[in-house]
Amino acid sequence: METVLYIICGLYLGEFLFFAWGIRRANSKAHNEDDGHPRVSVIVAARNEERNISACLEALVAQTYPEGKFEIIAVNDESEDATYTLMDQASRQSDGRIRVITTTSDTSGVIGKAKAIAQGVDVATGEIILLTDADCTPPPTWVASTVSRFTHSVDVVAGFTIVKATSLFTELQQLDWLHLQAIAAASMAFGSPVGVVGNNMGFRRDAYEQVGGYRNVRFSMTEDFALFLEFHRRRCGIRYVCDFESRIITAPCPDLQAVLRQKHRWSRGGMESTLHGYSILVVAFFMLCAFCIAPFISLLVWAVVWGSKFVADLLFLLPVLRKLRTLRSLRSFLPFQFYFIAQALVVPLMLLNPNVRWKGRVFATNEKSVGI
Repeated sequence: METVLYIICGLYLGEFLFFAWGIRRANSKAHNEDDGHPRVSVIVAARNEERNISACLEALVAQTYPEGKFEIIAVNDESEDATYTLMDQASRQSDGRIRVITTTSDTSGVIGKAKAIAQGVDVATGEIILLTDADCTPPPTWVASTVSRFTHSVDVVAGFTIVKATSLFTELQQLDWLHLQAIAAASMAFGSPVGVVGNNMGFRRDAYEQVGGYRNVRFSMTEDFALFLEFHRRRCGIRYVCDFESRIITAPCPDLQAVLRQKHRWSRGGMESTLHGYSILVVAFFMLCAFCIAPFISLLVWAVVWGSKFVADLLFLLPVLRKLRTLRSLRSFLPFQFYFIAQALVVPLMLLNPNVRWKGRVFATNEKSVGI
């Protein structure tokens, strides 16, 4: 049994060394040296976001990208609070840079956030479409930096999103997000999509139309990843970049219940992953089993298993944290190991529930919104 556990540790270490190489490869690719500024449409879909939408729109208006070369489309997704009022107020103060629309019924059958974004794209005039969420605050360089990653061979660009950390609980969320995004970016560097955070993603409009957009993508709890996979299937050029200039800051989940609901939704959507994505889960599962079994064999074996996971995760994440200037979160790295393992034990049990609650709606695997 000891030999089996050591083999699992070796697989885990090897996998994360491979990921570390992927991160280096993702960051080594060139920017677009063209001095032109294509027209850009930034779409923000918001539902019941009265606490966040104003800050998000202010950050978008403050972008360094040439004025007149980009527009902001704020989509009110059937909000039941003051979201629309705040959007309208921001629009009136933006000198025409913000356009506000409200979702309407859609005969295609697309629902939820996917419908809101699809209807935003319908009215967009940009050659490049960028997506973010109402609870995000992009830095002034976000649009310009993201657009610079679109070369002649790149049709889709994804960037990192950093959870705003002010406490141990929020630092754990920050490390968790960065860990998952780093795996996704590393895998994409080798042409294998295993995940994406849709609040920091952009694509060429012609690529979007080529795949049929959200209306042509099968319903998913993670609609942005479903579209991302469709881009990959149609052989669109994709880059997932780890870059400070194009990162976005997002608000953390306020409590553990919100974290678990978020994980439930992500895990449901992740069930549509690629074979490579499942292989990552298999190695992680075996490592979790090793972590649970090792203490019953000997403290030495447990120390080897624990040390292997700790070292592999640290060596992998360290360059990412340095690149994104979030090294301060390393002070929570040890408790993060237990936080991550606890999630790995709980989230699979949540998958037994086919209904996902998100933004005041309940979605089921039968592709319908079943309640509000």
